[in-house]
Amino acid sequence: MTMIKILTGLLGLSIVVVVHEAGHFIAARLSGIKVEAFSIGWGKVLFSKKWKDTDFRISLFPLGGYCKMQGEQAMIQAWESKARTIDTDEGDMYAAAWWKRIIVSISGPVMNLIMAGLIFFTISLVGYQIHYYPSGIVLASEYSTRSDFPADTAGLKSGDIIRAVDDRDIERFDQLQEAIMVSPEKPLTLTVERDGRLLSITTVPELNKDSGAGMLGIFPWIDAVVKGVSENSLFFAAGMQAGDRIVEADGTPVSHALDFSRLTEGSVSTLKVLRNGETITLRVPENSDLPHGGIQFEYLSLRTPSFKLIHSVKEGFTESWNTVANSAKGLGMLFKGINLQSAVSGPLRITYMTGDLAFSGFSAGIAEGFLNFFRFIALINVALFIMNLLPIPVLDGGQILLFLVEGITKRKPNPAVLYRYQMLGTMIVFALIIFATTNDILFFSRN
Repeated sequence: MTMIKILTGLLGLSIVVVVHEAGHFIAARLSGIKVEAFSIGWGKVLFSKKWKDTDFRISLFPLGGYCKMQGEQAMIQAWESKARTIDTDEGDMYAAAWWKRIIVSISGPVMNLIMAGLIFFTISLVGYQIHYYPSGIVLASEYSTRSDFPADTAGLKSGDIIRAVDDRDIERFDQLQEAIMVSPEKPLTLTVERDGRLLSITTVPELNKDSGAGMLGIFPWIDAVVKGVSENSLFFAAGMQAGDRIVEADGTPVSHALDFSRLTEGSVSTLKVLRNGETITLRVPENSDLPHGGIQFEYLSLRTPSFKLIHSVKEGFTESWNTVANSAKGLGMLFKGINLQSAVSGPLRITYMTGDLAFSGFSAGIAEGFLNFFRFIALINVALFIMNLLPIPVLDGGQILLFLVEGITKRKPNPAVLYRYQMLGTMIVFALIIFATTNDILFFSRN
């Protein structure tokens, strides 16, 4: 199963990178730059077919691909021969006008953004099922040695229901969580329902230095109503059934699912459940090798409306823009002292997460699996859009900066300067890859 998840993740990442390279390919052809090779995958060529001056390939390693433009090696040849200019032929990359090269460089990231928008557009057009918990909260401090979470200092209490954040209505805990995550160290005004009254409470989410996200110190209030029980579990053997409301564990009242999880971390001998209006005592088998857990608690469901074409275009654009803005905020958090080892993911972890999200979704249904898979692919497309536009040599943003300087100064870059610029970028990118991959290895060794 792990191998299938990895292969699914590789497929997802390959889609993202191939879309990126396709953007470069299309822009190059329209700009009069010849493309020598377009490959899906890297390494040894398994299959190739030439069409209109381009060798289309399928290569051995399925992680992404590349677009090789004519004349890319001219810069290295000029540097090796100590020439002051780059010799070019018609159709070479460096023979094209500086503004055309900028268009080619920016087209890869833009294609990723378009791909993300198309995914969000399609999701909005067809609609999808959401499983969620209401916006009631449980304080994390009740299950921690820490008592100074932002939720505590603001005066929130377990059982509070958050109805709005900064005048934006909230119905689901995931909506609340999203508003908190994107607002570290930023004041938020919460409209809180408590004992039938509405209160206004201002709080400032703390920056979680392991993730770079905002944190209040709250969990969702999940009623301890059983939706399903694994047949290979201790509680199924005790006689627990779907529809049971758990009210006690070894004589201690159970208010919500988190209570139950805490009370049954160790051994438990008796449970009381409310079933069809009757209180029933369940005896948990002793000395059993069956695992605890295996319980799924009740959640709510809704289906988003299937929007019409024009509205779906708007939703796709809005979702893409919000994702870009939130990703840019997350990038800014890297400079606020967060734990880079926890917050920065490399290709190994992203590959596994892509496959894992798809399979966790498929366990709830085919549609859910595809939704999880493609939403994550959209997020990776946005991340690639932002990362590639950073002004780092070798990346598209670094190339755009170089070509822009050429356009302003009206001077072709010296091959020696260009070579050193590219080598600096290569070293930076390799250092980032090594750092991110090391983080991935440490992550998998801890999990």
